[in-house]
Amino acid sequence: MKVVKQVGEAYRLVARSGAQASRQAAQADLAQLGIAAASEQLPGKLSGGMAQRVAFAAARAGGAPLLIADEPTKGLDAVRVSEIGDMLLKSLAETPRAGLLVITHDMALARQIGGRLMVMCKGEVIEQGETREVMAAPTHPYTRRLIAAAPEAWPEVPRSMCDAPAESSSRKAIIRAEGLTVARSKQPLLRDVNLSMSNGEIVGIQGVSGCGKSSLGDALLGLLASREGQVLRDDVAMHYQKLYQDPVAIFPPYRTLGRLLKDIISRHRLDDGELPGLMERLALAPELLARLPGQVSGGELQRFALLQLMLIKPRFIFADEPTSRLDPLVQQEVIAQMVAMVREQGMALMLVSHDTALLRKVADRVLVVEEGRLRELTCDGW
Repeated sequence: MKVVKQVGEAYRLVARSGAQASRQAAQADLAQLGIAAASEQLPGKLSGGMAQRVAFAAARAGGAPLLIADEPTKGLDAVRVSEIGDMLLKSLAETPRAGLLVITHDMALARQIGGRLMVMCKGEVIEQGETREVMAAPTHPYTRRLIAAAPEAWPEVPRSMCDAPAESSSRKAIIRAEGLTVARSKQPLLRDVNLSMSNGEIVGIQGVSGCGKSSLGDALLGLLASREGQVLRDDVAMHYQKLYQDPVAIFPPYRTLGRLLKDIISRHRLDDGELPGLMERLALAPELLARLPGQVSGGELQRFALLQLMLIKPRFIFADEPTSRLDPLVQQEVIAQMVAMVREQGMALMLVSHDTALLRKVADRVLVVEEGRLRELTCDGW
């Protein structure tokens, strides 16, 4: 079902509006969220951030007295996060005696929403109160750690590429793009892309939601045919891997996580002795191996996706918003593991994130997608 019909359906069936009025209201909502151009597309053709905004528009269209927003801003850039916060508050104000429950890892969104804040840890509410008071003076050690885990407070990590001379013999190109034009549904997203990544290098990718960041990664990996130009890589497909923003979509639903890992280890003749240590590094409990993918949290599933890559040891990883489902503490731990993996194994990592502070802490360089082009921020320019 096309996007405008999905949003309009809530107006028509729940709010009992007429067909024409429902369509007009849906189009107005999509325009307000900056995705009017996507109204006649199918959700599967949209970026993760655009699909998230469509889901938000459909959820609020019926005028329900209680809106539960479960991570409503994951995968969105800072501007869109603020807009979603404003729209959540507006929806609350426009519906008499309405309630709003926001589940989020985003401390900035929690501050913007205000109201009351409940902090949970291991299934228990460990602290609660007015949001401003909890944020200003948290009493529980976990809450203090959570607030302090913002990327702005992370320690600096060594940047191999900023300090290494360009002609260094230790730097070997792992993947190169020359004159690349990337398009989706005949719509050009990126033009004249020229880039090269070397072993041990971390490149950050930024840009507004829907600008083509994920499509760039798919083109580099050979998952999306480029309209023009070429990508140069070796002929071993397993050496080039993607860490998806939504891990639910890549795990078979009816095989336990333990069985899936055993299949990977057997198929690629990997060392199963590494598994316990890697699970401990990623804070994954052994009992999770007996569960199906749908029986663990999104954050745990994302760490299992990273665990698979740590076992495979690829040469290049395209990580598409890999921490969008993680709380700040786990995000910090997972990013640290990814950086260590890159440095230790000499692979290359392209990391997509809307979090400028995160990229500036870990990336050797950052590429910004603007108006269909890649613009590089040098180390000195930070």
